[in-house]
Amino acid sequence: MHLLFRLLRQNLSVWQMVGFIVANLLGGAIVLVGTQAYRDFDRFMEKENGLLSDGYVVVTKPIGGLSTFGSLLGVKPVFRDNEIERLREHPSVKDVGVFTSASFQIRGSFSLGDLNISTDLFMESVPDKFIDVEFSSPQEWHANVDGTFIPVIIPRKYLNIYNYGYASTKGLPQLGEGLTSAFPIGITVRGNGHQRKYNARIVGYTDRLNTVLVPDSFLQEANKRFGAQRQEPPSRLIVSTSIDGGNSTFLDYLDKQGYSIEGNLESLKLQTFVHGVLWVVIGIGGMVSVLAFVLLLVSIQLLIEKNKDKFINLYSLGYSVSQIGRPYLLLVSATDIIVWLLSACIVTTAYPSLFAFISVISPDLQLASLFPIWLMALLLSALFVAMHYWVIRRQLTRICTTRSR
Repeated sequence: MHLLFRLLRQNLSVWQMVGFIVANLLGGAIVLVGTQAYRDFDRFMEKENGLLSDGYVVVTKPIGGLSTFGSLLGVKPVFRDNEIERLREHPSVKDVGVFTSASFQIRGSFSLGDLNISTDLFMESVPDKFIDVEFSSPQEWHANVDGTFIPVIIPRKYLNIYNYGYASTKGLPQLGEGLTSAFPIGITVRGNGHQRKYNARIVGYTDRLNTVLVPDSFLQEANKRFGAQRQEPPSRLIVSTSIDGGNSTFLDYLDKQGYSIEGNLESLKLQTFVHGVLWVVIGIGGMVSVLAFVLLLVSIQLLIEKNKDKFINLYSLGYSVSQIGRPYLLLVSATDIIVWLLSACIVTTAYPSLFAFISVISPDLQLASLFPIWLMALLLSALFVAMHYWVIRRQLTRICTTRSR
């Protein structure tokens, strides 16, 4: 075995090994940095307020001149069952939920100091899985038509409009979320010859949906009792998406169908663009790593071809293919493992400094755990070792068994 290692050292080009190590370090670092940046960006987008956070968008049909004229005739821009099904089947769509609107009269009243306010209200609901408010128990988000209490979720922006727009100009007290949660609201509903009074309370605030929400099961039953006999098709949909660089066709699909997105469409396009850029960065790093992998593989294959007569003689003397190939397999295995672990070490050391610079521009960014970097480096090193092992052993087996016959 010592002679086999001496044979390898005599024919091995040190500069070829250096070139492989440097190239693979560069490619590995790019792949790991791009992957970590992708994870950090996803965490940032999840914490963004608005309809585009967490991969949820609200889809509507635009209201133009013809839509306005049609609504006067009772024709509204709504989604039919076949349109909802086609949207649900799009590869970028995880799930689709419909907005249910109250089809009866709602009157709300509340008091604030000497101020007594009574006004018409509106209510909507969506399936519970689309709500971004967490409850300690399901009973917190439950109401019965025959009961006396309705839990309500409102957009956080509504509270901000009151505090910084209305209250500040009217000399009224500003309200925090904790105070408004204990604030009693009286609600009276009328329709189909029925009338009922409820007590309501704000139980949460949403950053995802721009509407006043009540439990979906409650509104479905309330529409049957107080509303129109025929439920209108939905005019708004909430869509759970997986929008990234590979699924940007979702925007093209919405544009072709003539649908609109509530909220800032530019934010969604920015998210798609950044995802695409990060995938390009990861792809470039992957290409460099693959080229370095091929460089080492070709170098080893040339060494094996150069010494094939010696390998045939060794095989004839009783050495097995595993024994003959062991020095080469140990070389590539050690090189692959060391290079990827060194790449992970460099990234975990340097990336926090790069992240600190970026977070100055956007303070909302938070560094994700760097542990997956090491896990990914181990998996990639194992993949490279396995591929090198398979190719080298296959070539040695072909040379030794074919020429020794």
